[in-house]
Amino acid sequence: MRRSYPALAVLDVGFTKHPDLPARRVRASRDATGSVLRPFRYGDPASFAEHGTRTMLLAAGDGRSSGIRSLSPEAPVVLVKVGKGHRVPRAAIVRAFEWLLCEGPGVGVRVLLCPFGDDPETPGAPSPVPGLVRELDEAGVLVLAAAGWDPEAHCVSPASSPHAIGVGGWDLDHDAPAAGPRFERVRGVPKPDLLSPSTPLIVPALDGGRTPETAGGTSFAASLVAGAVIRLLSREPDLTRSGVLARLKGEARGVPGHPPYLDPAGLRRVAGEVS
Repeated sequence: MRRSYPALAVLDVGFTKHPDLPARRVRASRDATGSVLRPFRYGDPASFAEHGTRTMLLAAGDGRSSGIRSLSPEAPVVLVKVGKGHRVPRAAIVRAFEWLLCEGPGVGVRVLLCPFGDDPETPGAPSPVPGLVRELDEAGVLVLAAAGWDPEAHCVSPASSPHAIGVGGWDLDHDAPAAGPRFERVRGVPKPDLLSPSTPLIVPALDGGRTPETAGGTSFAASLVAGAVIRLLSREPDLTRSGVLARLKGEARGVPGHPPYLDPAGLRRVAGEVS
């Protein structure tokens, strides 16, 4: 019997259409960068961006063109454009989160991948993002966020929320935690929640060819975890955030003074693949 996958919502600065993610798997695509959230066509040149293409493929690419298969190669995907270049304004994050609260259940979204931090250009302004993360969690949407966006090495929103799973990075070359947020308690909760491979990673070529490229960053670490979590939820759809986090940590290894590290073999075990 064919497995039923929940949908993964990927928020990023843009997305390039890629053969590893065919259009039939994109359930919805929305642009939250304007004053009103609007649909966009997957493949529209105005939405092209390298970063979002990497995150969506590492989480859900099928590898048919690149040969680099994610852990959720059949999952449906929802793409939400929340920025341009390297800028993700808070207003766009808020519009995207509010839309997912209203419309996410209708398109089957269970996991929301946030490969960015709350707008660093407005650090002192009260942010509605933490409250929306809590609402998404209560609605059964698991928020998975990269934890590497603060110049002072703090774990910031949304990765710092007790209602989200924050992912830091691991340097594969040196077999050690990558530079990034320090392990600290945020409102009594240890953050980030775990580490995952972040650099250097072999990633699909943007042109759809079979020559791989190399990239790195906590955004991509969070993407790898998102792929494993989607696959996990396809087997155990009733798991809550705490249950998912327990499964992730159960396959991770302890690292003194740092969050536990979920290595590639551990990610495959979470996904239900044989190591």
